[in-house]
Amino acid sequence: MSDAPGPDQAGPQTQLPDSPPAPPIMRPASDEPGPDQAEPRTQRPEPPSRPPLPPTAPERGGPRALILGIAGLVLTFLFLPAGLLLSVAAVVTGVRSRKRARRVLAPAPGAIGGVVLGSIGLVFCVFSIALTAVMWNELSGYTKCRESALTVDDKQTCQNTYFPKIERRLHMPKDSLHRYDSWF
Repeated sequence: MSDAPGPDQAGPQTQLPDSPPAPPIMRPASDEPGPDQAEPRTQRPEPPSRPPLPPTAPERGGPRALILGIAGLVLTFLFLPAGLLLSVAAVVTGVRSRKRARRVLAPAPGAIGGVVLGSIGLVFCVFSIALTAVMWNELSGYTKCRESALTVDDKQTCQNTYFPKIERRLHMPKDSLHRYDSWF
């Protein structure tokens, strides 16, 4: 008998290389299915960890955003236009700093704090502007009355005239603003 292929037999076959072995299947401690499982579950092993990235310098815009946010919040109560501008600047600077830091995988300390404080300052600014717009007639009349008042009795007359108007406009209880007479 000869090893040579005959007319109805194929010649020598080339074999493909073996595929890489499948990852090992990790099974739970017990192969028996539990009451809520139909079959035992398999867990895949964790992929190999990547080498750590080299340290990068922190983003410098974060502290700037935090300082702008604090200043904006304080100035919102003292001088509204400056508080509004600084609050907007804090939010914009903080968001840009976070985006830049995320892109280069660097920390941005203070960026989130700046965004939060700037947002709070913006909320107070919008509330103040809306309240002033709604109460414009009453507030401007009260201001003119107080400016023209020369005595304490004149100032008290201004309060007695305009406080009830402001209370009605804001749906507040009667005489609720008189608790704060010394503020105005």
